[in-house]
Amino acid sequence: MMPPYCAVPICTASHNDQDYESFTLVRFRAIEPPTGREGHPENMLWFCKDHVRYTVGKTDMSAVVAMVHIRAAIRRGAPNLWPLTSMP
Repeated sequence: MMPPYCAVPICTASHNDQDYESFTLVRFRAIEPPTGREGHPENMLWFCKDHVRYTVGKTDMSAVVAMVHIRAAIRRGAPNLWPLTSMP
């Protein structure tokens, strides 16, 4: 499992400057069934306490699709709007 770094690209929150309790590991819909490999699961991402609210209502999406929606909502500077009415 990789250490916590917020999955939002513009965020600089990491486990180096905050405690682990400041992060939430979010599980999105898996694209492929688990293969028994070691390492960080492809469908799980860390989010800091400021950005975890953008994941609400998106865990049924793959991590890639959810991140498109999350980044669009953050760029708009809007609260977590669902459903997303326009793509960036």
